[in-house]
Amino acid sequence: MSVWQAILLGLVQGITEFLPVSSSGHLVFLKQVMGLNMENDVLFQVLLHVGTLFPVIFIFRSDIKRLVWELIHIVQDIIDNIKIWIQNRRSQDEKRYHKLLSTNYRRFAVLILITTVPTGIIGYLIQGLVTEASGNLLAPAIGFFITAILLLVTECAANETEKSPRDTKYSEAAIIGVFQGLSVFPGISRSGSTLSACFLCGFSRKYAIKYSYIISIPAIVGAMIVELKGAKFSAAPADVALCLLSMVVAGIVGYFSIRFALSILRQKKLRYFSAYCIVIGIVAVIIHFAR
Repeated sequence: MSVWQAILLGLVQGITEFLPVSSSGHLVFLKQVMGLNMENDVLFQVLLHVGTLFPVIFIFRSDIKRLVWELIHIVQDIIDNIKIWIQNRRSQDEKRYHKLLSTNYRRFAVLILITTVPTGIIGYLIQGLVTEASGNLLAPAIGFFITAILLLVTECAANETEKSPRDTKYSEAAIIGVFQGLSVFPGISRSGSTLSACFLCGFSRKYAIKYSYIISIPAIVGAMIVELKGAKFSAAPADVALCLLSMVVAGIVGYFSIRFALSILRQKKLRYFSAYCIVIGIVAVIIHFAR
């Protein structure tokens, strides 16, 4: 991998990770077109994930900080409730228990945990299929078409309400997790899938966007863990430097990409991204059969 290729891949990762157009599909597309066969692909993928993780954490830092504190308080209340139960059993008291989901943010935190479970299970089960799909252009092309259809259906059929965490069902959180889990397939956009699921569940735009981006954090961390599992790194210093360059570029560009995505997605103009996915999918099919 040359310097310009490292910059290009980081640039594409930063732009497409937070738009509903599939970063994984674009990376497979570029690697196939450039004939790039990386010996340290695992290290490269991990560092790209690190690069795109920081912009999400920075932009939603106040929400994340509050969610973490609420999770800690939930654990504390569970411990206190166990103590109250023991005390009530011993002394025949009727001391009231602490309410676990007393705020919107507490329920939001629990919903995120529920979403993460099917995401992790599905991502783990189909990782072999994902590896196979990353070896050609036809698979990501199919993924791009699926994303395009999903975005178009969402724009036409979604019924937006003012649904908040308090109104969200646990089953809806699980469904969103399924959508996110399937998005590990190249060409199926993670943000596009989760946004579509949120909108189809009736989430308000602000809530849907925040939910979609925040649940990407455990998904990205999980993907990093899976990629690191059993990996052996023997990269030369020059290769590590190129991977770090891609990471930095992805992180910087990712920050501005999120800002742009937030302004566009608040208008829910998903049809433009749908059209783009159709175009790049067609290009991928043409290149695949032209070889």
